[in-house]
Amino acid sequence: MSLVSSYLPLPETYSVVTAAVVSAVTYIIYIVASLVIAHRSAPIRDLRGPKSVNWLTGSYERNVWMSDAQDKQLEWVREYGPVFRYHNWFNLKRTYTTDLRALKHILNAPEFDKSDNARSVLGDFLGTGLKHRQQRRIMNPAFGLPQVKVLSQLFVEKANELRDALIAEASQSPGPDGSVRLDIYLWLNKITLDIIGEAGFNHSFGSLSSYLDEAHTLIDGLHKFMSFDPFSIKYMIPIFIPLARRIPTDRSRAQATTLTAIRSLSKSLISQKKAEILAATESDAKSGVEKSDIQGRDLLSLLMKANMATDIADSARMNEEEILAQVPTFIIAGHETTSVAVAWAIYALRNHPAVHAKLNTEARAFHTDTPTMDELNGMTYLDYVIREVLRLHAPVPETDRVAKEDTVVPLSEPFTDRHGIKRHEFRMRKGDVVVIPILVVHKLKSLWGDDADEFRPERWETIPEAVKAIPSVFSNLLTFLAGPHACIGYRFAIIEIKALLFTLVRSFDFELAVPSSDVTRRTVIVTRPLLSSDTEKGPQLPLILRAVKSD
Repeated sequence: MSLVSSYLPLPETYSVVTAAVVSAVTYIIYIVASLVIAHRSAPIRDLRGPKSVNWLTGSYERNVWMSDAQDKQLEWVREYGPVFRYHNWFNLKRTYTTDLRALKHILNAPEFDKSDNARSVLGDFLGTGLKHRQQRRIMNPAFGLPQVKVLSQLFVEKANELRDALIAEASQSPGPDGSVRLDIYLWLNKITLDIIGEAGFNHSFGSLSSYLDEAHTLIDGLHKFMSFDPFSIKYMIPIFIPLARRIPTDRSRAQATTLTAIRSLSKSLISQKKAEILAATESDAKSGVEKSDIQGRDLLSLLMKANMATDIADSARMNEEEILAQVPTFIIAGHETTSVAVAWAIYALRNHPAVHAKLNTEARAFHTDTPTMDELNGMTYLDYVIREVLRLHAPVPETDRVAKEDTVVPLSEPFTDRHGIKRHEFRMRKGDVVVIPILVVHKLKSLWGDDADEFRPERWETIPEAVKAIPSVFSNLLTFLAGPHACIGYRFAIIEIKALLFTLVRSFDFELAVPSSDVTRRTVIVTRPLLSSDTEKGPQLPLILRAVKSD
């Protein structure tokens, strides 16, 4: 290269790239500096709490965060009390409380909302939450007790389809005693997708019968979307830098593919159902749909009828995009959380033979394979087992809320801050995040007694008085949260879980195909079973299963 050429101007493309890189780095520095300055002056600094062990993972070791975070949090509660702070990603501080009065306030007060982190992780799937109150009013009838009672018949039908599919699977390559080894977690993913397809939209995914491309795309896409590494740089950066969300990653591609499939299905279903509703209205010579016309088996039909009713205000109606957003919400909320709960129920039963035997006796003594909702709810020990599973194996172990404005959170008992001052409340500044520690509250000995960390369904015969103060929509458990953002489909989920577990226990003898100690937990949004000896395969729960001969 000549001396003259070395002084020629840089190519324009190089200058643009350099400018873009410099701008991006400057923006990152600005964001980080702003966060650091904000946290140095925040009231959260007055709280005691654990030190940071890593600038990236904060107060957690990386492996602890994804498998044993709640055990570590229980240690912190014992050391620092019911209110403290800890370091999250990039050492950003978060408030943590197990005080029940505080949690009730946070879950109900209008100055708290879902955090940007939660929205960035699930926003495209679960929508933005705009017009939340109006949407809930429209959606409530679809999730009411009468509708769930109708759907319970479907849950039992699909549970028996699962039974028949598992028997067929065992017959293809049976062991000497007629048993078969299979991954029950995969089968539960299939059946819960089929259930939400028919209960949600009157649509058959065919996961059990043929595993069609549509079902495979959804299950595979959701698995990839929900199985990311939360400490990878390519996951973290988009949380703090929204523009970076435009950069494609394996997870974003899986999300896009899955969303495209869901939206295509959604548009077709909505168009079809709208035409059916209008046709039915015209045939009845009515001027429009009224709330009294709201009936049917699937949730989407009920939602659309309610939204089209002439006796609701136009301002309360959901537009087409908002209705479309409910379909992925139904699939995410009604699919994997349920399959995870049933998988952990099976794991708990195999680790507690006496509980398993007692539930076997109740289920197998019942007079029919097709119980009604009232009959399922009348099985006392099944009910106790489900409650205990949702206590110790809550599918979502924690969530969070962000303060939308400066606020003060009241407490039921005082705590001592790092200056030795006793406080009866704690302050939060706009933008501060507080954890809702679902699983930790479920394991507090101060609430549940000395055996709080033991799986003992009999505790539900008489629960401790202290437990009754837990904010809840179901059985004094935080599993479905409480307040205006509580899980609207909790009745749906509970009956579905009961139908599946009743049928599996009634129809099969089963045992773990691996040592119990090999089964571990992996938490990314929900807590899935994983094998320590085969982590690369992802979530799984291998069982040895044999059909019970009917009398």
